[in-house]
Amino acid sequence: MILELLKKVYRVSKALSVKSPATEDVRTHVMHQSDRFRGEHQIDYETCIGCDACNKICPTTAITMKHLPFKKQNIVPEVNLGVCIFCGLCEDVCPTKPEKSIILSGGRYDMLSGGWHEDQVNFWVHVDVPQEYIDSRLEAEEAARVKKELEAKKKAALLAMKDKEVKAPVSGVPDFSGEQI
Repeated sequence: MILELLKKVYRVSKALSVKSPATEDVRTHVMHQSDRFRGEHQIDYETCIGCDACNKICPTTAITMKHLPFKKQNIVPEVNLGVCIFCGLCEDVCPTKPEKSIILSGGRYDMLSGGWHEDQVNFWVHVDVPQEYIDSRLEAEEAARVKKELEAKKKAALLAMKDKEVKAPVSGVPDFSGEQI
C-alpha cells in the first residue's frame, strides 16, 4: 500500500515538473509542413501574358485576376494564401517560357495572424506594378497606335495616288466612252 502511494506521489510530482503542452503559446510555433509544400507564390508581371490559365485551373479559386490599364496583357494574377492549398497547378499550367510568370518559391512560409479580419490582407500575394512601368507601357502602346495610324494614312495616300493615275486620261488614249480626247 505504501508502495502504491509512493508511485502516485512520484507520478504527481513528475506531472507537476513537466511543462504541459497546453500551457505553451502555440501561436508562435510552426505547425508541421507537408513534404509536398511548394512555397509562397511569386508573380512576375513583366513576363505574364494575361492568359488566365492559372485562374481557371485553381481548384480552390484562390486566384483572382487584377486588371491593369493596358490594352494587351491587361490582367495579372493575385493569390489568396488563406484559401490556397499550395498545389502548384498554377505554376504547372503557366505557358510562359523560358521562365514561368507564376512560381512557388519553395522552402517554408509561415502564416501567423492575430485572427482579426484586417489581418487577412496579409494573406494575399498582390502584384505591385510600379507606376513607371505602367507609364512606359502606356507610352509604348500610344506610340504603336500613332505609328499604325501613320502607316494607314500613307497606305491610303498611295492608293489614292494610284487611283488618280488610273483615272487620269492620257492624251491620245481613248477613255471608257470610246471617244478620242
